Amino acid sequence: MVSGFIKFKERFQGFENQYVIIGGTACDLIMENEELPFRATKDVDIVLIVESITAEFGRQFWEYVK
Repeated sequence: MVSGFIKFKERFQGFENQYVIIGGTACDLIMENEELPFRATKDVDIVLIVESITAEFGRQFWEYVK
């Protein structure tokens, strides 16, 4: 599992419709679910869904980035 992903997931619980996890982190989650080996990356790549973003998500995201 990517270091820090659990913290990210907990921080953004309830906002899952406002972002998508992509890249190595997404692959790691899929491979882990299938019980297959995978070399985890060191970052979390996300795409923000601009049409869905709320002000509260923006505040949470900014606090997380700082």
